[in-house]
Amino acid sequence: MLLNPIPPGRLLFRAELQTRIAGIDKLRNVSFYSPAFQIWHRETEDLLVRMFGADSSPTEDFQAILFTPLFLSCRCGDTVFTEAYEKGLEEARYILVLCLKKLGEKGL
Repeated sequence: MLLNPIPPGRLLFRAELQTRIAGIDKLRNVSFYSPAFQIWHRETEDLLVRMFGADSSPTEDFQAILFTPLFLSCRCGDTVFTEAYEKGLEEARYILVLCLKKLGEKGL
């Protein structure tokens, strides 16, 4: 018998966060405009809202990620889009890993 069992909701959030993080590697092969990315983004944002609330730092930080270039000019090539997308995915990974750590610390 466990003395301090982990609440089922906490296990579910942990598993969902891990799934969202693992999904980032699969998104490297698609673009910002792909349905796969759009679904992942929407579901990840919904998860953060359920876990921390709509006005929480994790949710707002995730919403603020730019997956496309902020500024464009006629001299921008496709690499600008690729770099912005990759950077956005890494920022998302960082935020989600922090959320996973926060989950362990606070015992949500």
